[in-house]
Amino acid sequence: MKIIEKYLICEWFKWFGLCFLVLYSLLFLQLLTDQDEFLEIESFRTFLVLFTRFALSYLSWLFPIGCFVATLFTFSFLAKNRELLALDTSGCSPFFIARPIIGVAIIISFLSWYSQDTEKLEQWFKNSIGGDEPTKNTIVSSFKMRLQSVHRTWYFQSFDLLNGTAKQIHLYCYDENGSELYRIRSESAILSSKGWYFENGVFLGFSSSRGIPVVKNNRIFWDPPVNSFDSILNVRTSSPRYNKRFTELHLPEVFDDPTPFALLQAKPQDLSFEKLSELIDNFPNQNSSKLNPYRLRRTQLLWNVPGCFLAVMCALALSLRNEQRSIGFITGLSLFYILVFYIIRSLCDALGEKGIISDWVATGIPFVLVFVISVKMIWKNR
Repeated sequence: MKIIEKYLICEWFKWFGLCFLVLYSLLFLQLLTDQDEFLEIESFRTFLVLFTRFALSYLSWLFPIGCFVATLFTFSFLAKNRELLALDTSGCSPFFIARPIIGVAIIISFLSWYSQDTEKLEQWFKNSIGGDEPTKNTIVSSFKMRLQSVHRTWYFQSFDLLNGTAKQIHLYCYDENGSELYRIRSESAILSSKGWYFENGVFLGFSSSRGIPVVKNNRIFWDPPVNSFDSILNVRTSSPRYNKRFTELHLPEVFDDPTPFALLQAKPQDLSFEKLSELIDNFPNQNSSKLNPYRLRRTQLLWNVPGCFLAVMCALALSLRNEQRSIGFITGLSLFYILVFYIIRSLCDALGEKGIISDWVATGIPFVLVFVISVKMIWKNR
């Protein structure tokens, strides 16, 4: 590596680090403003872990911004100090000047990809500093899970994502015609590899063509109808024919996982890449419009990886110009293009959330547009 390339890389990382310092300082102030309970934490280690958890969620978004600002200011100040002019007169081509920065941008893109795994990064940080640190709140409150394919509807007062335990559960089971088969109201329950276990609740059985569901030996069995007349009469009866309290009830054939529905209660921007993938991949109805914002968010995180390279290309197009431009002019022009970019992105995001266009198209249009314009500008100013 030549001395000039080392010099360009050092200058670039200087601005890159300064940009991250400013952005994380703003995040720190936002954290103190929005969440007053952080001011009451006595342990500095605890506060450090909580802030790291907060900061890691923004890491993949800050990489493209840092790449853009670092490239823009590096070459703007090189132009101001006549260093770009000196390189040009010495026979250095624009590609030679931009080559080390493009290489660094590719490396940052790989780091951006690994930074999406925020849970592993957080765990690594906890292990590095040691000690007992606070864990995330994994309890989700008050949500509904409706599974039309198996004719069951669940209501949860609370569900712990970490250990699969639930509190105050209501389960309604129907037949193919929509007639109720049984209800379960339970104080607590847990999902295991052997099915659902309910504790301290009430079981209500309704008449059906199969008979009446009853509880025997902590399991559900069916008492067949006595005759065909009783069967027809029982099907039309809307009141329960069987009512029994239980201390324990096991449903070994039921493995309904409420995790995707619990994750659906959080905003897309509050979920990590891993949680977004878990929600999207495991949700029963893959055609549900409720998944559109979460698919869009996951795709945005994926596009942030090449976004580092595209940000560098855009900054090079603005700063590597034949005519001399002031730093103020380049900064103003950059803010204008950033505004246009986010207007286009907001429009595409709205279309993607409505499902009018796919998440990949909605997220890719702004980035591809930036890349095409940047290449055109670089070619024009070569």
